[in-house]
Amino acid sequence: MPKSKQLSLRSRRRGAVVVLVAISLVILLTFVAIAVEGGSIMERAKHTQATADVAALAAAEDLFRKFPTNKGLDVGDSAANKAKAIATANGFTNGVNNAVVTVRFSPNKYYSGPSKDTVIPAGYAEVTIQYNQPRYFSAVLGSTKTPVIGRAVARGKWEPAHIGIHVLDLTTKASLTAVGSGTLTVTGGASVIVNSSDAEAAVGISGVLTAPEFDITGGSTGTGFVGTMVYGEPPAPDPLRYLAEPDKSTLTEQSNHKLTISNSLPRILSPGIYKGGISISGNGLVTLLPGIYYMDGGGFSLTGGGSLIGTGVMIYNAPNGPSDNITLSGSNGAIVNITPPTSGAYTGISLFQQRSADNPVSVQGNANFNITGTFYAAGAQVAAGGNGNSVIGSQYISRFLAVNGTGDFKCDFNPATVAPTRILGLVE
Repeated sequence: MPKSKQLSLRSRRRGAVVVLVAISLVILLTFVAIAVEGGSIMERAKHTQATADVAALAAAEDLFRKFPTNKGLDVGDSAANKAKAIATANGFTNGVNNAVVTVRFSPNKYYSGPSKDTVIPAGYAEVTIQYNQPRYFSAVLGSTKTPVIGRAVARGKWEPAHIGIHVLDLTTKASLTAVGSGTLTVTGGASVIVNSSDAEAAVGISGVLTAPEFDITGGSTGTGFVGTMVYGEPPAPDPLRYLAEPDKSTLTEQSNHKLTISNSLPRILSPGIYKGGISISGNGLVTLLPGIYYMDGGGFSLTGGGSLIGTGVMIYNAPNGPSDNITLSGSNGAIVNITPPTSGAYTGISLFQQRSADNPVSVQGNANFNITGTFYAAGAQVAAGGNGNSVIGSQYISRFLAVNGTGDFKCDFNPATVAPTRILGLVE
C-alpha cells in the first residue's frame, strides 16, 4: 500500500478515536453526574421534606395554642413566622440561596398539593419549601437548576370528639348498664364507645339506650341497646386526658365551711372555692353566676323542690371522703338548668370530677332537667336517669356509666356544647 494511503487511514483512525473518546467522556460525565448529583439531590430532598414537616408542625402548634381565641386563624402572622423561623434555622430562607418558602393558612388560600382545589380549613397549616439545586457535573446536560420540593400539612385545633358516651374502663363486666324501664336517647348522631374487653362489657337488662352506633371492645348482653353494634374495636383513649384540673390558687375562696341552703329564699352564688361543698335542699331559686365552682371536699348536692340555674358554669368536685359526691336529683317541680362555659380551658364541661376520685356522680330523679355540656368523671361512675323530656348532659366521659330510672330522657350531643378535643399533628 502506498505510504500516502497509510497516512490517510491512520489520520482517519485518530479522528475516529477522538470522536469515540469525546462521546465516552460525555457518557462518563453523565454517569458521574447521576451518581454524585443524584445522591446529593436525594439527600437534599430528605432535608427539605424534614424541614417542611417541622415547620408545618411549628405553625400548627401556634394555631393550636391560640385556638380558643383565634379559632384556627393565623392572626398577626404569628404561626407563619414560626414556620419561617424553623425553615431559616435549617438553611432555607425565602429568596436566599435558591430557596423558596411558602406558608399557607385559611381563609381563601388553597393547598398546593394533591388537594390544590380545596380551601385550607381553619386550624391547618401548609408549608412548601423549594430548593433550586444548581448543576455541577450535570451542567453538560443543561443549565436549568433542579427543583427539590418538600411539602407538609399539619393540623392544630380543638374540636369535639363525635362521641355521646365514652366508657373508659378497660376490663370490667357491665361497665355500661341500662336497667329499669326508662330510655336514654343519644342525639346528634354521636356514637357510644365502651372500652372494656369483657364479653359482657355492656349489659342492657330492661332499659333502652338508643344511639346510631355502639363501638365495643368486648361484647354485650341483653336487649337494652338499639343501634348498630360493632364489636372488637380497639379501646379509644380518654379524649380529655390532656385537660389540667382547676388550679385552686387561681380561684377566690367563697366559703370556708360547708354551705347549706335549706330555705325558700332566692340565693345567688359566685364562682370560687367552697370548702366542705354545697348542699341545696330548700324550695328557693339558687342562681350560679358564670365560672368554676370548686368543691373542696363535701361534694355538691341538690334535693327538694327548689330550682338551680347556672349559665356558663362548671362544677368541679375534689372529694375528701367517700360521701363527697355530686348528686343532682330534686323532687317534682324542681327545675335544673345548667349550661357549661363557652370559652377558656373548660369550654363545654358542666360537671368535672377529680380524675383520681371514684365517688359516683349522679344526675337522676324527678326534677325537670335541662343540663347541657360534658359530664367528665374519668375515675368514677356516672349514673343518669330522668323523666319526661329531660336533657341530662350532652356527653358522658366516665369510667362506668349506669342508665337508671323509669323516665325517658336525652343525652343531647351538640358540638357547640361539649368539650373540645385537642388535635395536633401532621396530616399530609
